[in-house]
Amino acid sequence: MLLIFPPVAKPCEPPAGVALLSSALKAHGLPCTVYDASVEGLMYLIKSDLDATDSWSLRAKKNREKILADLKIPALYTNVDRYHQRVYDLNRLLSISVDQSRFKISLSDYADNQLSSVDSGDLLKSAANHKENPFFPFFEKKIRPMIQASDAEYVGISLCYLNQALISFALAGWIKANFKEKKLVMGGGLVGSWMSRPGFGDTFNNPFSDLIDVLIKGEGEQPLLALLGVPNTTRKHYVPDYEFAKNHSYLAPGSILPFRASIGCYWSKCRFCPEKAETRPYSTQRAAMVLEDLIKMMNRYSPDYVHFIDNAVTPAFLRALSETDLGFRWYGFVRFEKEFLNLDFCHSLKKSGCDMLKLGLESGDQSVLDQMNKGTDLGMVSKILENLRAAGILTYVYLLFGTSFEDEAAARKTLEYIQEHKTNIDYLNLAVFNLPKFSEDADELETQEFYHGDLSLYLNFVHPKGWERRRVKNFLDKEFKKKLAIGSQFRKNPAYFSSNHAMFFNLLEDKPGR
Repeated sequence: MLLIFPPVAKPCEPPAGVALLSSALKAHGLPCTVYDASVEGLMYLIKSDLDATDSWSLRAKKNREKILADLKIPALYTNVDRYHQRVYDLNRLLSISVDQSRFKISLSDYADNQLSSVDSGDLLKSAANHKENPFFPFFEKKIRPMIQASDAEYVGISLCYLNQALISFALAGWIKANFKEKKLVMGGGLVGSWMSRPGFGDTFNNPFSDLIDVLIKGEGEQPLLALLGVPNTTRKHYVPDYEFAKNHSYLAPGSILPFRASIGCYWSKCRFCPEKAETRPYSTQRAAMVLEDLIKMMNRYSPDYVHFIDNAVTPAFLRALSETDLGFRWYGFVRFEKEFLNLDFCHSLKKSGCDMLKLGLESGDQSVLDQMNKGTDLGMVSKILENLRAAGILTYVYLLFGTSFEDEAAARKTLEYIQEHKTNIDYLNLAVFNLPKFSEDADELETQEFYHGDLSLYLNFVHPKGWERRRVKNFLDKEFKKKLAIGSQFRKNPAYFSSNHAMFFNLLEDKPGR
């Protein structure tokens, strides 16, 4: 089987989903080739014969090989301003590689002003008119030889992010037009979300049945094995196969490998979470078995960094990590759990290689957190942030504004809480709430479409407390950000790469208190 991960995703690490699929197929003796068309497609555009006319574009084009080289050197990450100049220059090259009157592309995003990523009709238009897609020359030059050389009956496309949707369907349409003998399989996170919508999945409600031969919802290992004739197997966990990543050039100061210790979220109670609306089941192995798989991956590929991509790393696995000298640095998303109240535990995590933890605080108002069913106590959060700073672990804190549980007074409490704790927070991510379309809360609110399209996953809503989206954005831009900027020690979020590059700026990694 040939598995393709399409553009556009951040080009700093290989995709985890196709690595697991490849491992599962190979474990049962089935040949599999993986191609990261996202990083390769972006590099193809960046290195193309660009029409650079303005001084910025000319400078970036002249220096593009140095820019690409610098992003792979740790020394660049000692200077935030120099880093951002390189990233903005690289993004400039990418932006001018397409028809800017129609397409908008960046290192982390893609849009077409004529087609919507959440409209099935537009996605099918993207497939039918694949020659209009800016990646069409890349398909012809790089992907055509791979498919011609492959005797695989199936070609799989892993569609995980909205940024990939239009390009994925252009790729599917191009394959159908040029390789009629090939059968197309499409899966991935976004496909799973679409198929979780009420009514999607039977032959009458699948709008892509004439283009995609097989759609896969959820984890793809078992369905793919069944499709390829492997009898039912009880094996559900595989060590990711990252052999394909050796052939690609990722933009990071060292090799990063994503690793998932669990599927879904072990908490799975937050009322605002889209995954709860999709009722995605949670599953994991015992921490010792997961650690064994991680060590196998480490011994096979010797990564410099590991990115734990769990919705939230479990306390049990964190304890296992804290007791192991892993030999690489790592980061991942965690909840504010009681284990972090123990300073010795935090120091043990740091010793194991932990450079940064991403933490979903969401609100600095306890009443809002309680109504969200977040299961977070602000008193505990204060101590945890203090302990992580003392241990030398960077904190990347996520805040969510505009939920139906919040009003302006609650948002101001969040501002006050962050101001009080700013010395113990390194990075902030501010987001405005999107209401999951099929959540319980959507039934209780007056709603309107957020994006017009039959595959839209979110809704706008009339806020029960008058805290409308426009007011929320105005508060964040004109008050929250301005007040925090005064005397603030928050680090600047890495442009385009955000948390994926943030930990590389942990310059004082061995000095608690930073």
